Amino acid sequence: MSLRILSNGKFRSVEHRVVIHPNKERLSAALFNYARKDLMISPLPEFVKDGKVNYRSIRYHDLLSQYFTSQLDGRNRLERLQLEH
Repeated sequence: MSLRILSNGKFRSVEHRVVIHPNKERLSAALFNYARKDLMISPLPEFVKDGKVNYRSIRYHDLLSQYFTSQLDGRNRLERLQLEH
């Protein structure tokens, strides 16, 4: 979610999907990163064209809270942060 906000909608995080091969072992690696809770997530200036900001700013703590308290509806969470033009 934060990648889409930071890039003002240019880049999207890949949805995690797994296809398991029946005859091969599977290896998973997870990468977690956390920012300061008070950090503001907002579109970076280099991705804002003609002053058009597509997502409102949100504190990282609030973004995480929304993520963990909602069901698996990532698109709906982002739509709530999207600005109307």
